[in-house]
Amino acid sequence: MESLTIKNGEGQDIEISVIDIVTDNETGKKYIFYQMPEDEDVYAAILKENDTHYMLEAITDEAEWELVEGILDSEIKADGEANE
Repeated sequence: MESLTIKNGEGQDIEISVIDIVTDNETGKKYIFYQMPEDEDVYAAILKENDTHYMLEAITDEAEWELVEGILDSEIKADGEANE
């Protein structure tokens, strides 16, 4: 599992453990599946980047949640490892 440093809402750097990054072919959006430090839960968000840092955007659209759930079901195992 690799790590990625992101900026939180207060502009502080946080290092997260990346499980997988999946790009939606239709929209080009990148969905990131990750874990926070010292937390076993798997989270999903939209990954955005600019010239200086990465940011996570909350998924609020119901259709996007369905897409993310489909990715979780088909591509990511429950233990946090990507399927081969």
